[in-house]
Amino acid sequence: MSDRDGEKGVFLHGLKRSREAAFRAETFPYFRYVFQSGFGLAVSAILFAFVIFYTELLREVPASYPIGVIGAIAVALAAVRAPLRTYLRPADPVFLLAMETAVLRQYIQPALKRSIQAGVFRVLAVYLILVPIYVRAPATAAAASGRSLWLIGLIFAALGGWNAYGAWQERRTVYRSRRIALLLLRCVVTLACVAALLLGPMGPALVFSVLSVTIVTLCWKLPQQYALPWSKLIEEEQAVQRGWSRFLGWFVDVPSAESRPARRPWAAWLADRLSWSRQAAWRYLYAKTFSRGDTFGAFVRWVLLIAFLMLSASGHPAAVWPALGIGFFVGGIQLTEVRSQRWALSVYTLPIEPEARRPAAASVARVAGMSAALLLWAVASLSDGAPFSWIDAAMLAAGCVWHGWVIPRRIAKPRDEEDE
Repeated sequence: MSDRDGEKGVFLHGLKRSREAAFRAETFPYFRYVFQSGFGLAVSAILFAFVIFYTELLREVPASYPIGVIGAIAVALAAVRAPLRTYLRPADPVFLLAMETAVLRQYIQPALKRSIQAGVFRVLAVYLILVPIYVRAPATAAAASGRSLWLIGLIFAALGGWNAYGAWQERRTVYRSRRIALLLLRCVVTLACVAALLLGPMGPALVFSVLSVTIVTLCWKLPQQYALPWSKLIEEEQAVQRGWSRFLGWFVDVPSAESRPARRPWAAWLADRLSWSRQAAWRYLYAKTFSRGDTFGAFVRWVLLIAFLMLSASGHPAAVWPALGIGFFVGGIQLTEVRSQRWALSVYTLPIEPEARRPAAASVARVAGMSAALLLWAVASLSDGAPFSWIDAAMLAAGCVWHGWVIPRRIAKPRDEEDE
């Protein structure tokens, strides 16, 4: 390595360290507000409920429990997800383009190595949680006894690292349609390989996995690729920072990156059915913005996650009802972000009453929260596996009070820092 290459390496290493430190300095101070809000207790409750559910499941796994399918999906999801933190900024393609080769070798490749390592350990963690249930479940005990669990663990670890490298190849792909096609192919192959290794004959499963991974790896070389996908990496980095700002914004007001509206025609049409009258203008604006904003996406994903966890814990009330309570609590905290919607300056020139903003935001949050609360409560009642009882009624009442009164009241309450 020449002296000039060494200087570039030192510069890029220092640049990345400074950006990592700046991100921590902007983010970490707000975490004390997060824990003061009770989120730490909610996380502790989630872990406690999971431990109870996991322990009960280890004692006696129901014969009909589809642990093979659930395990395959869990391992595949852990493998497919491959984030890559680069801390790149929009101006970097201008100022760092002259040293693109050095950026790729000394800035991006170390981040890629960490992403691969994280993928390996993430898959291994999920697999270690799965194995004790896998060997005890009546549906998979026979399959587990006929194969080497250590060998499967090593293959899954390699599959996690392969997915992280594959995600990098997809980022380099020039055309978006081909990038999506490669992502779908990788997801399908990963799920198929994991399911085959867990449930199918070991020999054919190994041959199938090797051939499938080889074919997908060769497919990565077919489409045209960038040497360094600046725009894709910057876009992902901005999305990560928006996600952190949005999360912290549930608990405290923080300067956040500007959100990007999503199309979501399956949800945005509901707002179009609202009145366009002057009296309901703010409600329409909040509903339309909420249905196409980041908060809605995070809220829907959280509701679906809690519903999936409760269905997975079907027949175990000790896990179902705490999960429902946590779903109510965190979902409501997410909806408080509705009041922080920022508007273009042209909105304030409209002949509509500014004092109607907060009640309109509260109305939108109430409808979204009550809808989610009823859905989650219905899933919990079905997953409980017991006749209707006072617990069902109490949880329904708690969800209605939390989403129908407490959260809307918090949103509608005037704040000292409210923009005029």
